[in-house]
Amino acid sequence: MNCYIKLLKFVLLLVLFSFNNVLSQIEKTHIVEKGETLYSLSKKFDITIQKLKELNNLDDNTLSEGQMIIYSIEEDKIENNNVSDEFSTSRVEVFASSIDGMDDSEKYLALHKTAKEGTIIFVKNQMNQNMVIVRVIGKLPNTGINEKIDIRLSKIAFEKLNAKDLIIPVELTYVDK
Repeated sequence: MNCYIKLLKFVLLLVLFSFNNVLSQIEKTHIVEKGETLYSLSKKFDITIQKLKELNNLDDNTLSEGQMIIYSIEEDKIENNNVSDEFSTSRVEVFASSIDGMDDSEKYLALHKTAKEGTIIFVKNQMNQNMVIVRVIGKLPNTGINEKIDIRLSKIAFEKLNAKDLIIPVELTYVDK
């Protein structure tokens, strides 16, 4: 379980770093000149004195000449790129099996019914808590043999789960659009 949490944290950090530029903050600042006060700056930038104090972590009304003051923080959003609306984390409990005829691959790959190609999925065997991370390489065909299976894993990935049966219950965690 501890390994699962560490891996999930790693992937979430990876996702956050990937979208580092999508949502950032822009601070507007001003250098205090001789004679300026919080009151005069509040009038100049149309902001309350209390808000100026909060933005700059000021305990009192004292300002020094040359001091940098933040008077506005705006979120800079890239057009049509709202991360929270576009991406969601899915956690589902389904059944998994291995991909028939894929004995020679040394990669951790998967076929999935709905996840897009390239999606990274955490697969946890619910019987023994073993976990593997796989990359989706294609859609799982909607045929009779796959009726009760949502994901098929490469042989090496399936073996890593230490499965005792041909079809096992798993928990999948992945980010999708």
